[in-house]
Amino acid sequence: MKKLCIAIMSVAVLFASCKENAKNETKKETTEATSKSVEKEGVQSNDAICLLEKLSVRETPEAKGKWLTSMSLGEKIELTGDETTDPKSKKVYVKVRLVDGKEGWTPVRFLAVNGKVGALLEDATVYKRPDLLTKTDKKYSAMDIIAVTSTQDDWVKVKGKRAEGEYIEEGWIKTSNISENAVDIATAKYAALAVKKETMTDRIKALKEIVENSDLSSSTFIEAIKTKISDYESRNTPIDAQDAKVDEKTEE
Repeated sequence: MKKLCIAIMSVAVLFASCKENAKNETKKETTEATSKSVEKEGVQSNDAICLLEKLSVRETPEAKGKWLTSMSLGEKIELTGDETTDPKSKKVYVKVRLVDGKEGWTPVRFLAVNGKVGALLEDATVYKRPDLLTKTDKKYSAMDIIAVTSTQDDWVKVKGKRAEGEYIEEGWIKTSNISENAVDIATAKYAALAVKKETMTDRIKALKEIVENSDLSSSTFIEAIKTKISDYESRNTPIDAQDAKVDEKTEE
């Protein structure tokens, strides 16, 4: 009888132990699943910065997919986690979600994943690595918009298109050269668009609109833009003045 009681107690202890282990294992699996979910959905794992002005967002992951909308240079977007490769072009596309909730596909090579947007305060030399001995002959110009992808001491690794460049590039520059102020970034973007206007008169007009915009009045770049306006005005010959010169020559 004594042996029977011991046997029953042993089975009961074993059963309780197995139940507890199963409970702990389930808890562990739940914790791991939650952790992976947070990692996938967390801000640091699925944010990206658009590196091109008017980058297309399409309904399907292909160059000829239906156009839905476009993104602005420096715009912050969210990656949904969906990724695919176009079998024809071999380009990698990712699905993005904009701040207004719209979703679509865009080429990942024009994005800076987990980047922070910034604007160059002044011309900055580009280095291959965070070391003064690795200087290149490339420079970012004042008001260029880039994405900071990593930092090391007083250096930042940046990704973006230089005003003098043709492609999106990566390199290291000094941290002190960058402003992450939203007003500075917006001002830099509008200034870049303004100086690309076809005529000098149109450029002056677009730059003046920036200076007169009260929402941008606190930008570090306002004085530089005013200087640019003065420079353009000193070199600009109004249409009516040109016509007057033509009339004078005709009369002669």
